[in-house]
Amino acid sequence: MKIVKSLIKALGNNYYLDFIILAGSEDIDYIENYVLVEYENQDFYEKSLESIQLRQEEIIKEIKKLYQDSLSEIYLNLSTSDPDNFDSFIKFNIEAIKIQLKTLKSDFYVDEKKSRYCSILLDNAEVEDLYYKHITTTDYNDLLIGSKIPTLFSNFDFKNENRRTIDIESFYFSEFHLKRFKTLSNLPLSLFLIGYKFILELIKIQKMIVDIRELKEISPKIKWTGKRTHIGFLLGTLAHYGYVDAPKGRNGEINYTAFAKLIRQNFDVEGTEDTLRKYLNPDDEKFIESQKTFDKEGFKIPHSKLLG
Repeated sequence: MKIVKSLIKALGNNYYLDFIILAGSEDIDYIENYVLVEYENQDFYEKSLESIQLRQEEIIKEIKKLYQDSLSEIYLNLSTSDPDNFDSFIKFNIEAIKIQLKTLKSDFYVDEKKSRYCSILLDNAEVEDLYYKHITTTDYNDLLIGSKIPTLFSNFDFKNENRRTIDIESFYFSEFHLKRFKTLSNLPLSLFLIGYKFILELIKIQKMIVDIRELKEISPKIKWTGKRTHIGFLLGTLAHYGYVDAPKGRNGEINYTAFAKLIRQNFDVEGTEDTLRKYLNPDDEKFIESQKTFDKEGFKIPHSKLLG
């Protein structure tokens, strides 16, 4: 299923590449792109946080559509195919998405090396694990650019009265570091939730397949050991003489297409619905041929009304 594959691939893409521009590129707007970072041993400029947020919204919208289209694709195929064929497909895709979720979970912490979003702000390479930092903002809102920002680090113990403060020289305010962290980590978190929800839907479909299989075991089809010509003629005759209430159209006449489909659902019989439909209809040549064969053998069924 192409759409499902596209969704899984989209969940695993490295979207940080959408948020950076190679240093020296002619496309750089130095008013909008002023955050210089080192990423995979190359220098880049990050786009503005506002531009990153807009691009993230586009990505999330695209993947949400893939999510809905993937579910539609699965249910459509499930309605027209043997559910037993979906068992391995569901298991395979659940495992495939779990791998992507593992990567996305690592991406949450954009300041850790295992995150694909991890880059080094070239003016401040010593900023560590902003997620766990407790940054004091009291009395620092009016600091000039380039001033030293007192910061409490990740090993801060909330029960310990001896708090250690370290001065970091940075071009950016501490608030910018936090906002940047939250902005970059927003996308992997959103994609993780979409992927996790898709797994829940796959598990739901998996349970549905089990229920269908159990229903088949409880209510197996009746094995028809005669020919398809036989079942068509016999059930068509029974319906014509009032022994079977066959499906009818709006005009009150028997709908032989629906009748054939119903027989296929309840009998294990060879042949297509279209072929069976011809043997059911007394006006069709196939039915008339079968009738001649049965009449030759003395077969006769009285109309149900004649039996009282």
